Amino acid sequence: APCETVRAEVMQKVWPRLESWEKTSRQGRMIMGFGNKASRLLNRTLEVFDAEVEQLAGEEGGCSAERGEVEKLLTQQLHSIFLVQRSTIEQVLYQRLKQDLLRKMQRKRRELNVKEKLRLFSAAMHDYDSQVVDLRPFFVDNTERDRAEKRLSQLQWGIHETPEGKDMMQKWKMDRMRRMGMQRQSKDFSVSLSPGMRLMFRPFGLGNFQIYSRRTIGPPHNENEVAIGMLNDGKVVDVYNKAPRPPLIKFQPSVGVDVSTG
Repeated sequence: APCETVRAEVMQKVWPRLESWEKTSRQGRMIMGFGNKASRLLNRTLEVFDAEVEQLAGEEGGCSAERGEVEKLLTQQLHSIFLVQRSTIEQVLYQRLKQDLLRKMQRKRRELNVKEKLRLFSAAMHDYDSQVVDLRPFFVDNTERDRAEKRLSQLQWGIHETPEGKDMMQKWKMDRMRRMGMQRQSKDFSVSLSPGMRLMFRPFGLGNFQIYSRRTIGPPHNENEVAIGMLNDGKVVDVYNKAPRPPLIKFQPSVGVDVSTG
């Protein structure tokens, strides 16, 4: 049938362009000005179809069924390419918003408040609208903005539930616990007692010879002190004890006191 032939010839001419655009979109690359390009391709293809039908039949308005098929098929293919690119934009903005939220959390070292989240979310949706406008052909009514808005909104409210957000909050929690522990330690008051022994020999003499030695014994966490000394002052009056001479051997227990405060 002549109308079928015209339909096949017209579609044969546009298939290479459609395949090229589809391949580019599947690779995650954007087609600059796709909205205008797709709209012009559809209109021009229908004009070519009408012109060829007019030459074939000698009148306008023929082959309306085949013309409708060309318009429907071409519109579906272009709409599919639009949706792939729209999805790419949404994914790019999703990752960008996620990084912006995490960077701001890292900088402020806390979970973001509602105002901070909404500001970043609004900026992402503004980018979405501006980029989709460039992609949208005139025959596309639904840009799936609601879908993108819902996904990005869920991200902003649940950023603290992502693995990266949970890691940050866990790290901050541990840091706070360490700081609180250090503050408690700095305010502590401690007293430690170390028992010891002093042994003094005081042989006969005038006090012109003296030897003194002190040693610590025991484990490092519980040291004791032993002091041994000798002073030859046996002929010197012991004024402290009110005796004519000091005792030859004097043993005296001792206690070392260590006081520390933060």
